[in-house]
Amino acid sequence: MIDDADVVTPAATPAVRDARRAWILGGSLLIASATLGLIAQGSWTFAFPAVGVAIDLVWGAALLVFALGIRGSGSVVGRQSLGIAALVVAAAAPLASRLVWWVLPLQTWDATTATSVGTLVMVLSPVALIVATVVIGRAGAVPDRLRWVPLIVVAVAVGAQVLAQVFVVATSGSLVQPDLVAVVFGSAAIGTLGVLLLGILAIVFAPRESPRPAAPTQVYPPAS
Repeated sequence: MIDDADVVTPAATPAVRDARRAWILGGSLLIASATLGLIAQGSWTFAFPAVGVAIDLVWGAALLVFALGIRGSGSVVGRQSLGIAALVVAAAAPLASRLVWWVLPLQTWDATTATSVGTLVMVLSPVALIVATVVIGRAGAVPDRLRWVPLIVVAVAVGAQVLAQVFVVATSGSLVQPDLVAVVFGSAAIGTLGVLLLGILAIVFAPRESPRPAAPTQVYPPAS
């Protein structure tokens, strides 16, 4: 049986094979994270906290694969330090914030500290993802037709979350509980579907061959 990761063109090098494996593995992890997120939305995550931890771990593993690649190949940020750092922060932030609230429950914090930490936790991951996706767009490690897709997905997801928060605050006291839950989880579902899309695209467009060298520029002798 032929491993799909090995189905590449004759022009492929070992580095391309590793890059392809990295994209397929990272994409599969993103799909798994999104699928778990869609299944767990609602009371399941609160009834079974381990589901949330599993989602955070799979998500973090996916971002680390995309940041570092396999044996140095397949990094979507072209191994640029800023992009790697941003993806590592985005990978660790969800699980780290979950652990912080477990170890130090909200009731043990004063109001000012709790607000500051809560705000930091809320913005850390989106900011890191925005930085990382900008680096992806500029690094040239992703095909031109895809390189800005991650930034678009992140922008839409963050925008949906912000609009949901503004809507909830603006209509506080006038929304019944089911409507409030629908707004919050609806905005979260947009981000989850975006993750699912990126996972599928990563698998479909995983590298198959070495980049072709640019054609040499023809230099003509000056006209006499």
